[in-house]
Amino acid sequence: MRDLSLMTWKEIQGVKKEGAVVFVVMAPIEEHGLCLPLATDLIEGEAWSRGAMEVLEKTYGLECYFLPSFPIAAASVNEFYGSVHFSMRTTYEVAYEILESVRCMGFRHIVVIASHADPGHQIAVTKAVRKVNRKNGVCAISPMGSIFMGAGIEQAEEIGLLQKEYGNDFHAGWIETSSLLNICKKHVRSGYKDLPDSNISGREMVSKKKQLRAMGKYGHIGFPRLASEELGAMLNKNCVESICEAVVNFYRREGYKKYDDYFLYKILPLHIGFVKFFGRVRRRMVGL
Repeated sequence: MRDLSLMTWKEIQGVKKEGAVVFVVMAPIEEHGLCLPLATDLIEGEAWSRGAMEVLEKTYGLECYFLPSFPIAAASVNEFYGSVHFSMRTTYEVAYEILESVRCMGFRHIVVIASHADPGHQIAVTKAVRKVNRKNGVCAISPMGSIFMGAGIEQAEEIGLLQKEYGNDFHAGWIETSSLLNICKKHVRSGYKDLPDSNISGREMVSKKKQLRAMGKYGHIGFPRLASEELGAMLNKNCVESICEAVVNFYRREGYKKYDDYFLYKILPLHIGFVKFFGRVRRRMVGL
């Protein structure tokens, strides 16, 4: 795997584009509770991409390239220190410009790892992918909305049981804390085992007010006390396997469309962020 940004333009010109896969990570700088760093989503996206590229090169013989991660993502909860969010419109336009630039270099297999589960982010990136594909023919895919944390891959029994009982783990809970413990445990602050549970339903997550109420003074929604490095290893392995499966199908142009069919994309009210008045990022001085 090679970093395109460390290559010269002449070296990139010499790459055999037909057989090359380019990875692009887009995720935010944002608060992740008291135990995880602001770059959590970026760290995860980079780790999953790196893991997938290793497998794709060794097992499938694909030639993988990547760009430095882009800390750009749509989100709405800005009431905590550290969060740097963008509107859906801005995220969409940046994603499209990145994809169009890479496509103009001649690459035909571009994979966006949008490692931030916020519906606004997933919809914005999906819309950018659809636009670049309409213009240039199929050349890009954004699979994360369909395969987050290994969805679709057979899960270990322990993971399945936790998801059944503690599945409302939406932000900086046991899932992300476990993932970071496995990727680089020094990024996880001590004390996560002592943090209280914060449990709300998926339906309640649509409401920003309910999100903020659940986050309280801690900033997480879920159950960080349940996290472990062992769980993280299983979760990250599942995610890498899911990405590899999506990329191989996309590279072969067989059965890849299901990965680009983000299940919330058809819910029109979630596109309201593209309306100028409703879509602006409302920022204010943090008062916590």
